[in-house]
Formats: sequence, C-alpha cells, structure tokens
Amino acid sequence: MKIGILGGGQLARMIIEQCSKFAFEFHILSNEKNSPAGQITKYETEGDWNDEKLLLEFSKNCDILTLENEFIDHKKLKVIEESGKRVFPSSDNIKLIQDKLIQKNTLKKSGIPVADFTEVKDIKDIEDFAAKNGYPVILKSRTMGYDGKGNFEITAAGDIQTGFDELRERGELMCEKFVKFEKEIATQVVRNFSGEIKVYPVVETIQKNHICELVISAGQFEGNITRKVNEIAKKIVTDLQYTGVMGIEMFLNGEEILVNELAPRVHNSGHYTIEGSYTSQFENHVRAILNLPPGNTDRVQDNSVMINLLGKRQGESRLKNAGTVLKKEKTYLHMYGKKQTRPGRKMGHITVLSSNVQSAVDTAYIVSGELDF
Repeated sequence: MKIGILGGGQLARMIIEQCSKFAFEFHILSNEKNSPAGQITKYETEGDWNDEKLLLEFSKNCDILTLENEFIDHKKLKVIEESGKRVFPSSDNIKLIQDKLIQKNTLKKSGIPVADFTEVKDIKDIEDFAAKNGYPVILKSRTMGYDGKGNFEITAAGDIQTGFDELRERGELMCEKFVKFEKEIATQVVRNFSGEIKVYPVVETIQKNHICELVISAGQFEGNITRKVNEIAKKIVTDLQYTGVMGIEMFLNGEEILVNELAPRVHNSGHYTIEGSYTSQFENHVRAILNLPPGNTDRVQDNSVMINLLGKRQGESRLKNAGTVLKKEKTYLHMYGKKQTRPGRKMGHITVLSSNVQSAVDTAYIVSGELDF
C-alpha cells in the first residue's frame, strides 16, 4: 500500500513512525527538502501543493492520499479526486472546515453548541457585533489561522480599526463572542469509511502565548462531560461523513461545552496517545483512511501528560541534555528533526505516564526545562 501525505511536518513524521510496522510505503509532498517526514522515507517530493500538475504527478504514485494540515485549497484536493484517487479527509470535508465561518455555520446547522459569531466585511460589522455582545470580542481570519495566528482580541472600540487593518491582509474575516471558560478541553475522534467511530478520552489543554504548552489526560472529565463530548464528536463526524482522525477543541464552563475549532487531521492535543493509549491517533488515522477497524482508544495508564518543546532562540537546532529525559521512567522524548529553531516553534514533545497526575505534570516541566534544543 502506497500512502501519500500532503505535507512533510511533524504530524506526517509521526504517522510514518507509528505505521511503519505495517510496511506501508509512505510518499511525502513537502515544500522543503529533507522535511521532518522526508527524513524517514525515501519517497519525498519537494514542491508546492498548490501546483495542480505536481499534485497529479505525485498522486499517480499513491494508492490513497491524506494530509497533515487543512491549509491546502479544497479545490486542489478535488482535482486529485477527479483523477480517480481517493483523498481522506475529502475535499468536501476540507471545504466545510478550512474556512472558520463556514465551519461554524456547519456546526450550528448540526445543532453543535458554538459561541455567537458573525461574518465581517467592514468596520461596522464589528461595531454592531460588539454592541450586541459587549467587549471583548475576537476578530479572526477565516483561513490560515493556527496557534493564535490570525486572531485579534478587541477590548474596546478603539481597537477595532487596528485589528481590522492587521488581519484583513490575511483574507476574509469573522468575529466571535469572547468566551469566559474554566478550562480548554479537546478530544480526537476517529471514523473509518464504513462509519465505525471511536473517541479518545477528553483532555485538558493549557495554552501559553496562544500555543498549546501542556496536555493532561486524566480521569477528571469522566462522567457527564465525557458523555457530552462523545455525543458532540460522534455527531460531527457522522453528519460530515468524515473519514480519518479529527481534533476537536472546546471550551468548558461548569458542564457547558462550546466547540471552538475543528482540525481535520491528527492534532497536537493527541500526541500523548503514542505512549498513553493502546492505539495512537496516528495509527488510527491510517486505519480509518484504509477502512480498517479503529483500535482501542483507552488510556494505558491513569494519567498521561504531554508537554510541547517550543523553540527559545533563533538559529540551528542542536539537542543537548537528552539524558535528563531518558533517565526518567515512563518519560518519552520525541524530536521532530527540524533543522532550525525559533521562538515558539514546535521542535518536539515529551510524554510522561504516571499513577499521579501532579507528579506527571511536575516531571514534564522539570525535564523539559533542562533540555536545550
């Protein structure tokens, strides 16, 4: 089986790492040579995935294709599908998800709880929305936003022009009501082409400077929260007839849940599943697109904590002090093979398993702080 992945970053790398045991042949289309994923397969093509001719040439060598990000134009995916190749998630799914306004409208029509939102075409749309909902409000780029990029918090009328001018260069805009939440939570849901669905445990995500810093998978959300999240996740992928793994980010306030964003791919909040679950999100994604039965999504231990390793400087990446992580029991280091580091760039992650959640959190912070990369 020849599996093509559009994108060569760390998500594609971990898909290959987790599924190499099946002896699949992975082909990577990356915009850089010797990408993180390209380093571990001999089938790497360097090029622009917006080049239709290149996409078609690349797809000829693949039995099936998937993607590691939602930024490729759904129209380009449609071209591949029209050539007779299968792509999962499908171009129809990506069309409904990659534009955040269309995504929120799709969720709302399905009865999924979301914060109030509106399309923004000019300054007055923001003023009217703020007058209705009060400040602050969140101005968002409808596409190409991630890790806080493409968001602008408007706290008063005087911020509107600044936010509008800053974000409109990125494309079309929307505005959302500011959500006061107790916790940010997430899950991954997997659905294969036949409609079999499994949902991973609900995790808490802790953000720093709009980038996920820590993911905690423990038993704190078992019961009503898990039941509600499972219902939401299953309805979303069923209504979309989705195939693959989807990440779902949510806000939690008491027992009220609002869906924030969907990610039509494996997701940062599920990296802990490599060691923390019986079947990782990466393996389950490949199982799903090949219409194989999804694997067990349960935790293998009471608590799993994942901490992102974010770049702190500008320059060449050189890993030092790895022994501080490797000497710890049930502590796992993953580096993504990125040659250059910069502040805030995701360079790797560490997962800690423990019977005590606070011990796992403490260990994660200590060992990550001792690393130099």
